[in-house]
Amino acid sequence: MEKARISSLQLFMLMTGFLFGSTLIINPIINAKNDGWLAIIIGGIGGTLLLWVYATIALLNPSKNFVEILRSRLGKVLGNLLALLYVWYFTHLASLVFRNFGSFITTTTYLYTPLEVIITIFAIVIVYAVNSGIEVVGRVSELLVPVIPVIAVLISISLVTIHDFTAFLPVLENGIQPVIKAAYAFLTFPFGETISFLMIFPHLNKRKNLRRVSALSALSVTGLFLFIFFRDITALGSHFIYQATFVPHITSVLIPGINLEPLLDVNLLIGGGIKIAICLYAASTMLANIIGADDYRKFTTSLLTFCVVLSIWIYENIFEMFNWAEKVWPYYSIPFQIFIPLILLVLSLIKKNKTTLTDSAEQ
Repeated sequence: MEKARISSLQLFMLMTGFLFGSTLIINPIINAKNDGWLAIIIGGIGGTLLLWVYATIALLNPSKNFVEILRSRLGKVLGNLLALLYVWYFTHLASLVFRNFGSFITTTTYLYTPLEVIITIFAIVIVYAVNSGIEVVGRVSELLVPVIPVIAVLISISLVTIHDFTAFLPVLENGIQPVIKAAYAFLTFPFGETISFLMIFPHLNKRKNLRRVSALSALSVTGLFLFIFFRDITALGSHFIYQATFVPHITSVLIPGINLEPLLDVNLLIGGGIKIAICLYAASTMLANIIGADDYRKFTTSLLTFCVVLSIWIYENIFEMFNWAEKVWPYYSIPFQIFIPLILLVLSLIKKNKTTLTDSAEQ
């Protein structure tokens, strides 16, 4: 594993940027309509608990990365097999995020630029960052991630005179079921995707802060999404939000004479770049661990090339992209985000209790 250390602040920024990622593009709470704020709160609480599970797994297995945890708790053969599945999962996730951003940019900003060009340029920057090491990615996140809430506030200030504070009423007009469904989608996208940080957690220089940092990042992003949701719904109305394709983009072009669209693009590119970088780093370091290679950088270019090709090939059009995110991804992710981590948590707790009992008996 790479001999690198990141601070608690850098981990917080990495996780915050990762969680922001492409969530505004896909908007998992859209089906809750004007009750989206309830879905954000419920999903955010669930996401915080899920991140607590991931952090606890890391703390119960000190100095072990994800591959080593899988091997020690499930055996070498099954552990390596599941690790390979996670390599696919992280690579697949990176390709999906590539396509999210490529589709967004070519639909809203660069209408005459081929999708392949946008994704390839984005990929070149990301592979350079990942090859520079997780410390460099952490330092870059310290500089760029604080820009995300600043831009969100700037856009909101510009919309201060355009508002309808009754747009999210009545509460639970369509019942609780759409809210629960949207909250679960919000749980799996983006919170469950932070399972990739089990390859990052061993680099934290103060492990005692791990749970706190994870919880703070989840709560901060939940608060940011709540802020953005109320901004968008009061400016556009619940009906228009439900019908729109890219809601934040529409909000950013509402002010006459002021072009705020580039600010939104910057925000999304920061979050998306960090998310893809973490996924690529996790996939390449896991693959290096499985094979026994001495340097994860041997795999970054080939994995990223595969991601780029897959991102271009995976959907026929933008409607397939939204359909996959809404109907397939929440269920496709269950074993990777919930089942396997919970099994690892239980096995790690059992191992800890056995060790504690053994130590007590010896004393």
